[in-house]
Amino acid sequence: MRPHEVAIKYLGQTEKAGNMGFNDGAFEEKMRAVGFQDSHAWCAYFSELVFKEAIPDNQDLDRLFSASAVQTFENFAKAGYPVSMQPAIDTLVVWQSHKEGLPLRTGHVGVVCSVNEKDIGVFESVEGNTNDKGGREGYIVARRPHRVNPGVQTGLRILGFITIKSDVPHE
Repeated sequence: MRPHEVAIKYLGQTEKAGNMGFNDGAFEEKMRAVGFQDSHAWCAYFSELVFKEAIPDNQDLDRLFSASAVQTFENFAKAGYPVSMQPAIDTLVVWQSHKEGLPLRTGHVGVVCSVNEKDIGVFESVEGNTNDKGGREGYIVARRPHRVNPGVQTGLRILGFITIKSDVPHE
């Protein structure tokens, strides 16, 4: 299965209140296997689970994914994975929080599942730890619409889209 197909199969998975685990025991077991711990934000753990299931032969995933969205982006970029500002299906999308134009160390991640053919700046992603408004603090795995937003001054701004494949040379 491709990453977006793996992500889609988890739509609707929900957390126990306060990031204290998951309501589906099998999903919780998988999330804990990739590092999830009680009270942690879990969007990056969810994306790691998706890519590990979709690309099990990529040995880099354990060391490059982090509980932190921003650190995950930095790890993949430093390791030489292709980064773009244009969405593509099966890429990892990473946002960084900004306040009054200044970057913070918090962020959010998702897996791109579709791109608008007429406006490639519009895409949909499947994200863990999101909510009804599409924010980074949430309770569910959901599919969310987005637009590439380089000018955001306060809120989530896209850092980039990372292409993760099995044939990337290892360091």
